[in-house]
Order: sequence, then structure tokens, then C-alpha cells
Amino acid sequence: MIVIGTFQHSIELEQALHQLEQLGISGHHLLVVSMDGDKRDLGADKPSADNLKAKGVEVGFAVATGLSVIGTSVGFTLPWGPVISGLVTAIAGFFLGFGIHSLMSVKGKPSLKIKPEVIVIAQCQADLSAPVQEAMWLNQALTVGIAHASAE
Repeated sequence: MIVIGTFQHSIELEQALHQLEQLGISGHHLLVVSMDGDKRDLGADKPSADNLKAKGVEVGFAVATGLSVIGTSVGFTLPWGPVISGLVTAIAGFFLGFGIHSLMSVKGKPSLKIKPEVIVIAQCQADLSAPVQEAMWLNQALTVGIAHASAE
């Protein structure tokens, strides 16, 4: 029988390997494979710090445009006039939009870092497959499966 389990890099993985050796599965019958993380360039799928700043500037300009129109309109009745009040509200709008976007992007989305997994393949006798599975499950295996070895 071949028992296959997937784990995260953790102390539980080491404990599972130790328990498998205590069950009588030697190192020659264990295969431990550490999977690489996703190193492909996904382009726009992964938001980078530069991309978040660029979007913050875009939001800032959008809010600045809206507030400058309102400020210019109200400025006809103010002593400063429409030009100065439009510029002041545009600058305030830019910083307001950029600040709100920065706060929302930091607090709204928790950073999800997916750790690469480790695959443990154990070859054992049929009567040991249940204890091997149990040892993997008890040590926080993500998944456990059985493959029946073919007799050659």
C-alpha cells in the first residue's frame, strides 16, 4: 500500500515523520517532497505595492476632480473666488481620496500568503495503512489518500 499525505511546513510534519518511523516505516520507504511556491509571473493578478499606489493616485485624482467642480461652483459666492476655492478643494480632494484608498487597501484586504506544501509518500504493508493514515491525520495533514501498489 502507498499512503500519500500533504502537509504545511510545520512542526506537525516532523512529528508525523517521527511517528511513521516509530510504526516501522524506514526512511527507504518514505518520500518527502517539498513543493515550490507559485513563481509564475501572473502580471495583474498579483497586486504589487506600485500597483496599489498607482490606483491610489487614480482615486485621488477622481475625488479631486469632483471636489474641484463643487469648490469652483461654491467659489462664485466666496470672497476668494472660484479659481482659488477650486484649487484648494482639488488639493484637499486628492489627499482625501488617496488617504481613503490607502486605508481601505490596508485594512480591507488581509494579506494571504500561501505556503508551499510538503507531500509525504509512505510505502507500507496493508495492515499498517490504517495506523499510517491515523498518524498523518493526527498531525494535521491537509489531505490523505491511499494508492494500492500493483504486484509486478
